[in-house]
Amino acid sequence: MAAAPAQANDESPALTQARTQAVQDARNGHLVRGIATLESLHRTHPDDAFVTADLIVLMRLAGQNAQLAKLTEHTDPRTIPNYAVIDWARALRDSKEFTRARGILAPRLSDLGPKGDILYAMITVESGPKHPAVIALPKTSTPGLSPTDLADMAYVQRKAGDPIEALKLAYLALSRANQNPHAFRELVFALSDSGAANLAWEKAQERPSLFNNDALNRLRADVATVEIRNAVHERRRLDDDFDYAQRDIPLKRALSTLKKNQQRFAEDKPQALRTQYDRVYVLRTLEMMQAAIDTYESLPQKPATATKAKRIAIPSYVRRAAADAYLYRHHPREAAALYRELIAENPKADVNLFIALYYAYLDSEQYDRAEKILATIHRVTPTWRTRQKTPGRVENWERLDVDQLWAMDAAYRNHEDIAYARINILVDHAPRNSGLLNAKATIERWRGWPEQSLKTTKLAQAYAPKTKDTRLNLADNARDLEHFKTWGEQIRALNQDFPTDTSIQRSMAQWRDRSRPSISSEYTTGRSRGNSTLGNPVVGNRDQEWQSRLNSPWLANGWRAYIDQHYLWSSFTDSSERYNRYGVGAEWRGNRKHAWVSINNDQLTGRHVGVEAGWSQWLDDHWQYGISGNTYSLSTPLRAKQAGLSGKSLNAKLNWRQDETREAYAGLSVLSISDGNKRTDLAAGFSQRLFASPHHITTGGVDAFAEHNSRPGGSYFNPANSESLSVRLAHKWTTWRDYDRSFTQYAKISTGYGWQAGYGGAPMTDIFYEHIWKLNRTWDLHYGVGWGSNVYDGGREQRLYGVLGFGGVF
Repeated sequence: MAAAPAQANDESPALTQARTQAVQDARNGHLVRGIATLESLHRTHPDDAFVTADLIVLMRLAGQNAQLAKLTEHTDPRTIPNYAVIDWARALRDSKEFTRARGILAPRLSDLGPKGDILYAMITVESGPKHPAVIALPKTSTPGLSPTDLADMAYVQRKAGDPIEALKLAYLALSRANQNPHAFRELVFALSDSGAANLAWEKAQERPSLFNNDALNRLRADVATVEIRNAVHERRRLDDDFDYAQRDIPLKRALSTLKKNQQRFAEDKPQALRTQYDRVYVLRTLEMMQAAIDTYESLPQKPATATKAKRIAIPSYVRRAAADAYLYRHHPREAAALYRELIAENPKADVNLFIALYYAYLDSEQYDRAEKILATIHRVTPTWRTRQKTPGRVENWERLDVDQLWAMDAAYRNHEDIAYARINILVDHAPRNSGLLNAKATIERWRGWPEQSLKTTKLAQAYAPKTKDTRLNLADNARDLEHFKTWGEQIRALNQDFPTDTSIQRSMAQWRDRSRPSISSEYTTGRSRGNSTLGNPVVGNRDQEWQSRLNSPWLANGWRAYIDQHYLWSSFTDSSERYNRYGVGAEWRGNRKHAWVSINNDQLTGRHVGVEAGWSQWLDDHWQYGISGNTYSLSTPLRAKQAGLSGKSLNAKLNWRQDETREAYAGLSVLSISDGNKRTDLAAGFSQRLFASPHHITTGGVDAFAEHNSRPGGSYFNPANSESLSVRLAHKWTTWRDYDRSFTQYAKISTGYGWQAGYGGAPMTDIFYEHIWKLNRTWDLHYGVGWGSNVYDGGREQRLYGVLGFGGVF
């Protein structure tokens, strides 16, 4: 306790004696009496600085900080003697009145010595500014520093974010007084803050009485944090060693520790909240995304509905983990909102945060915003970076990620040709980079070149055979090349190593689809009429067609069975006719080859039994041929069937596909009708993509057709020759898309000129509009309406028709 100063110049002897006696009473153990006396003197002499100063000292000694702060609320700091200033500042500090405390100390630092400097630094670091607090500290060589002073200096350094310097000061204090409790506590906390949490915990157990429950809980939480950090590092190491089966074990142990701490910290709200934060991060790292979202949304701040001001109080690493989880669980808008917040708080964040926002925009179909993000990071991310302590420059691997995304972005926007050109430039500069090779292989597969993609993937495999991207590309190529056994083996192995990877989950689901039955069905109905021209041979009719097929699961050997129905009906002026064929068949697929055979007959009656068989094969990534035949062909006109005729058909087709932008076809079919007529059809066409964007694709094309009948005339439409040439324009607009669900509008118009032997030529037109709903990954629904106009035997026919169909896997 400070001794009472000598009598002030303007203080009466009686007042000095009363004040001195109050201090002496307190020194003798009668603190309450001494405070009461000084309070009485202060009421009668409120402007006496020495009465106020002595009262400050005694009230601080009694722990009456709040009363002291109120008592001195209007006191001029310049009037208070030095001996009371430090006690006054400490009381204000304990009352969290940091600004007042700094204001009291700042003008008096030159008079207060090192203890004043240290207290000023402590108050400064607690009120926010870190660097000014460290600057205010005295040097360790300053004479008169006690072990407690050194411990206080360690406290400032630790709070300022320099636990290593705090450790040095704590050790220095303990070297002068090895039992100093304050220095020992600072040593423990500095050890924990510097990452040696386990050692800090062991030290704390040596003198547990120095630590209350809150401090021990904080040390336990630090131990859990170190366990998480070490588990994450170990997970990365195991990833690099391709030991996927073991990589999650350390993190799962850390998650168990967090669960125990949640129970232990039930009464310690700060540490309980910190544990919840860490739990969000660990769950996201383990890719337990829904659990991460649930934990995040259960935080006391209620972040799902909280204002931005409340939400940004949650640490950035927690919000970033939650954003990743939202994106994974197909909530891209929620993810994007969090990513934007994080970038606004730290515009110089790592590139991966910007890339994550890019994908959030992409998944929410906001391609324009994704483009701006990508353009920004592509412009500002340097190719090289410098090291602070090492001369020269080194590669900036973040730039490679940006350049690779720059290439893939074009493919996401339906510009696969641009994507391929960009990725080839990157591969030319880094021909052994497995990541770039796998990106190139992916684009090649998307362009419809699985054989070329496999060759590129095998190059990547030569450099990085065990990486996930290489293995997934091999599996997806096996799928597209119809190496089904290999695909199954590879995708099952991948799913075992990476059970939460969405790309692998999708391919695995497609593999499992092969063991499930599937169905497809489409119904078309139309009505035609002739114009009012006198003598028009076209009088109009109604027509219907319904095709349905039910497939069994695929067998391991590539075979499956199916049943189908094909119904054709048309009305004529005085009658109607139909086909209603039911069939059973089997088909085989493998190595991009397809064979099928079926037996069908009329309405399961056993009449008019027909056999259909076919074969098709891809010769490489560009050429495919197919042949088929039917002993009872439904290509035979219904009027011929009405006349008791039947037909046998043989078909051949050749397809060429350069890539997604350009393709062509040619086909030949021969129908041999039982009246001796041989109908030969030739068809050819070419398609060219004209425009593409993320939601729109426009395609143009030319189609040519020619038909020759060896015995023209008869009971059915059967000209000697007929030809047509038309151009077409088709547009597909993906109007809405939410991952596997989508709504697409499709429109096509074709127009041209047709010729018929004996009647000359005439224009022809067909317009079609369709809605296509992708209900989920395996089910779809489509319906449309069309109108066409053509000329038969010199008479114009106009036909209005509608289409309804669906398909899916059970």
